[in-house]
Amino acid sequence: MKFSNVIARHEAISLLTALCIISVLFFSCGSDVSGQLDENLLADSAAAEVVIPKGEVKIVEPVVDEEVVVLEKNGITLTEIKAENNPEATIVLNTKQFEQGENHLSFSVEGVKGYSIAYLANNFALSQFSADVFNVELMYGNNVFLAFLTDKNGISIKTNKGSVLKNALLGGVESLFDMKQPHLFYFMPQSKTEEVVLDFYLVNTAISEAGNKVKVTINETEFLLNKWAAYKIEGLKNPENTVRIQLLDKGGDLIEGPFNDSGERVFLVEKV
Repeated sequence: MKFSNVIARHEAISLLTALCIISVLFFSCGSDVSGQLDENLLADSAAAEVVIPKGEVKIVEPVVDEEVVVLEKNGITLTEIKAENNPEATIVLNTKQFEQGENHLSFSVEGVKGYSIAYLANNFALSQFSADVFNVELMYGNNVFLAFLTDKNGISIKTNKGSVLKNALLGGVESLFDMKQPHLFYFMPQSKTEEVVLDFYLVNTAISEAGNKVKVTINETEFLLNKWAAYKIEGLKNPENTVRIQLLDKGGDLIEGPFNDSGERVFLVEKV
């Protein structure tokens, strides 16, 4: 399952403007979240390892177990997908400098076969590449991008070295993105798909029964996820559907951040 939807540049520009506005609000009132981060990670990681790669972000790997989570409500079913375990999968960004316009990104990948690199710009514009070297467009201002490995089935590889998160600051602007805050990135489903899969990426946070959770709303039906995994979505009655994901704290409140509420995404289920 490969996804290659590339969102138009003018949409990415609009999102970047929104990111700036949201982030200003975020950092003016969300300073207490960072102070609580280590405590929350410790509480949520009883069965998972907390890893701090290069001092930039914290990744809590999901627990590898035999349990298959199945959630059902209003005829819609979410079933956990047991993806391949790639504990040694590693991606490193070799490119150190960025400029406005087209940029040549070079990565080194080890410990995994049959992979692709998903490149998510400002949590909106998605591209996928089968090569380790590719070109992307960067604009004036904050350019937050998450590059992560996906397996041969297109599922994100959720390992401590399987992703790279950067904010390329161009034009001498101030950073409006805090690498140390909890972040939720939306991956799938994309705008058109034959097999509907929900997948997302967590940075600086874990989810658990007693801690943070991801709230998923599909066609107004709500689910609470406490296990980081990809999920197959079944039971959709119409071709056109909506999905929204939000990162909540243990009290059920939205954790502030520019990407922690994906907004409503529309996707079309195509017949095989």
